[in-house]
Amino acid sequence: MIEKLRKNVEDLFEAAPKTHRAYELKEELLSNLIDKYNDLVSSGKSEEEAFKSVMSGIGDVDELIKGLKDQDVLNYEEIQKRREKSALVLSVSVGLYIMSVVVLLIFNEVFQVNEVISVSLMLTIDAIATGLIIYNAASRSKYIKADDTLVEEFKEWKSTTNKEKELIKSIKSIVWLIILALYFIISFTFGIWAFSWVIFIIGAAVEKVITLSFELRKYKNE
Repeated sequence: MIEKLRKNVEDLFEAAPKTHRAYELKEELLSNLIDKYNDLVSSGKSEEEAFKSVMSGIGDVDELIKGLKDQDVLNYEEIQKRREKSALVLSVSVGLYIMSVVVLLIFNEVFQVNEVISVSLMLTIDAIATGLIIYNAASRSKYIKADDTLVEEFKEWKSTTNKEKELIKSIKSIVWLIILALYFIISFTFGIWAFSWVIFIIGAAVEKVITLSFELRKYKNE
């Protein structure tokens, strides 16, 4: 019966563009259908009843395929505007991170300002940049399903997954920018260039911890 499900999904996606993204969406949808089918069988329904129930609840696949052709399940123009806004926010954030290090060096080396003040100023600028990145990731629009069909549930799930990926990416970017800033601060302050590179190894470990944390949270939610 699983093969029958796969064949039906293959038929539904026959008009979809032959792209890697279309293939991934098809496989993800099929996986959701199989999970739904197995749940129904486990609850006592016969294989045929479960199959019919799953297929009847799929919904409008044509709209999903149209979304594939537009390169997203959401409105294409909206995606373009969102990308432009995201690029602007990230560019400003990166500029602020770089500027914070420059400010630290100028205040310390040129104006001989107290290190506590200069570091505090740098951290303030970094905090603003970090806030912008977090806002950029958290403010992304979420797809609201129009009904309870599997296609609509799939679209909502896909939108949430993409948003989570963007959030993870933003957090990792923040971590590495902070690591880079700390590298320069420690190196310039203590003059230990021969050893300060170790902080990048720590950064790699932190990145793995972040990834693992999100994976564990996803596992618990399931």
